[in-house]
Amino acid sequence: MTSFSDIKQYKKILLLFLFILFLSSLIAPIIKLSCDALIPLSPFMKDLLNYKHGSYDFGKVMRRIVLAVTILIIYLFRKPLMVNSLATIGIKHTQGWWEHLQMGFLLSTGIFILYTAFLFVTGAKTLQIDARSIGDLIFQLLKFLLIAGIVGWIEEIFFRGFIFQSFLRDMQTVYAVCASSLFYSLLHFFKAKLLVSPGFNPFVGFEVIYQSFSNIIINFTDIMPTMIGIFLVGMVLSYACLRTNSLYLAIGLHAGWIFLIKTNILFFDHVGTNPKWLYGDSKVVTGVLGWGLLIGTLFLVRFVTKRTSRETASHGKIPIKKKSKPQIAQIQNTNNM
Repeated sequence: MTSFSDIKQYKKILLLFLFILFLSSLIAPIIKLSCDALIPLSPFMKDLLNYKHGSYDFGKVMRRIVLAVTILIIYLFRKPLMVNSLATIGIKHTQGWWEHLQMGFLLSTGIFILYTAFLFVTGAKTLQIDARSIGDLIFQLLKFLLIAGIVGWIEEIFFRGFIFQSFLRDMQTVYAVCASSLFYSLLHFFKAKLLVSPGFNPFVGFEVIYQSFSNIIINFTDIMPTMIGIFLVGMVLSYACLRTNSLYLAIGLHAGWIFLIKTNILFFDHVGTNPKWLYGDSKVVTGVLGWGLLIGTLFLVRFVTKRTSRETASHGKIPIKKKSKPQIAQIQNTNNM
């Protein structure tokens, strides 16, 4: 009988994903009862869950449950998943890690600023600062910077450090990049808004999961432009990992994008300019211009990492995870693309 450890890595990811959803759905009714009990006692919980007219969105709670269960399952299954240390997923103290982090942040923010300036000049955006005072503006910017840093680290450790590295174990590099980027894109739409009232509901978790799958299928045409954009984002971040054999450049890129997207909402109002297929909407990556921006970032990542790539090849640095010789050669060939 085949054990879990003998299953191919990408199949383990799929099985664990389904198991996480199932386990989260079983836990959800208990968490809901806890939320129901806390809402009358805590104004903070009312505000956090946006409790209005006797109901709140349990979909938001369910996303936190899934995240917590995911962290727990990865920790418990770390050995069969071959996650032995932070170095395994690309978090290790290497020469130039801070430079990679800074490089990624400056690269993503610089390109985004040029893109936003172009939209402003063409009339697609208008200046409209949403801040009560200078102090409030500074506070908002610092808050966005903190959020960008935290989200950048967490998402890159999970998606590029764990998912992408897992796919690389059993797939050719190009397929691993595409598969992990598609998974990354789809998960951004795996969510649902489910208004619930206080009371026991044994199937509330399963209802949210069902609605999440249903929303992707029903709204597939509407979300397609954004899905393509996020897929390209995933490709850029995966390529950054391949070029540097670590997560730091990808973390910097990711954090920079999040910071500028949130800052963009703070400073500008999206007017919208025809044709929409070219300019997209307020979500940046929904139009051909946004897609071109991401494709251009791919070439810039290659340019700024030329020296790193040569040093890695000449000094024989260990890749992000332990690989067989053919896999190591495959990544080094990709670095020379």
